[in-house]
Amino acid sequence: MDPKHEQPNSVPTIFIPTGVNQGGICPPGTIAEALGHLHHSGIVVLANVVDVAHVDALNAILTPQAAILGAQPGQHFNFGAHTGNINQAPPVTESLMFSDVWANPIVLSILSAVLGPAPVLHYACGNTVLPAPAPALAVGRQPVHSDIEFPHPGFPFSFVVNVPLIDLTTANGATEVWLGSHAATSFYDQILVQDQDVAPGLPVRAIIPALVERRRAISPPVRAVAPRGSIVIRDLRLWHAGLPNLTSTPRIMLAFVWQAAWWRGRGLVRLPLAARATVESWERSVVPFRIATKWLDGPVDYLATSSLPVDTSLASSDPALLEAFS
Repeated sequence: MDPKHEQPNSVPTIFIPTGVNQGGICPPGTIAEALGHLHHSGIVVLANVVDVAHVDALNAILTPQAAILGAQPGQHFNFGAHTGNINQAPPVTESLMFSDVWANPIVLSILSAVLGPAPVLHYACGNTVLPAPAPALAVGRQPVHSDIEFPHPGFPFSFVVNVPLIDLTTANGATEVWLGSHAATSFYDQILVQDQDVAPGLPVRAIIPALVERRRAISPPVRAVAPRGSIVIRDLRLWHAGLPNLTSTPRIMLAFVWQAAWWRGRGLVRLPLAARATVESWERSVVPFRIATKWLDGPVDYLATSSLPVDTSLASSDPALLEAFS
């Protein structure tokens, strides 16, 4: 294999100079470099793109809430309680909706280049790995999976933008990622597994173990480590797995799923009317985009976001598109 086309042994990282970050205009060379990594590896870390004061403010609020959420009766854990892996949404109070977190112009420049004009935000939540109790240290991993549970295109149509609120390290559960696995995967590489340890566990999808082992022989997984102040862009098709948090502090990572406008996604982001003017001013920025929003009069209970009866599916709302990729 040509060395230029071999998978790297770590997640590709691009450092964004402070002047570029503050200016909000992504240079063409940086866009091209990021697109190359997304095409080849399916993931890229952009370092120094978020004000650390913003992530620190969010972490100070969400960290105490993480333990409360994890202890709630009936709390949903992603792939079982032994993983310590829960969904945790960001606050949607206007003063805490930082534009470099929700609608980072460097990120949007890259997404617009790969997804086409005016990408759409259809999902805003987060992923928290709680500190693992000692008995769970050896078993607290998720199965290898992608974040798509429906027949999908074999080309880029959706990306998750992760904003870590602390440094992502191997100790605190930095995600295991399988570089390049997005390039040839399909819905039919998946099997059903039970999501929870006990009833009422829902069947969810994981990659067929034999395919995982075949991939391991070609390109073993790496860990998506990144410093706070970074943003991780990941193709939704990329294989990955959550791993246990071996520290004493919750590892919180916000998650925003952007999709191509032509995909006609159906997920809605619940936001308070009080934030509407701010959001609409973001949407008129240099890089056009849209947030698929359900506006609510009054405060939004962001702690209950993952359990509310709102369609957060990442599938298309267009039956013809779904049929085309079935």
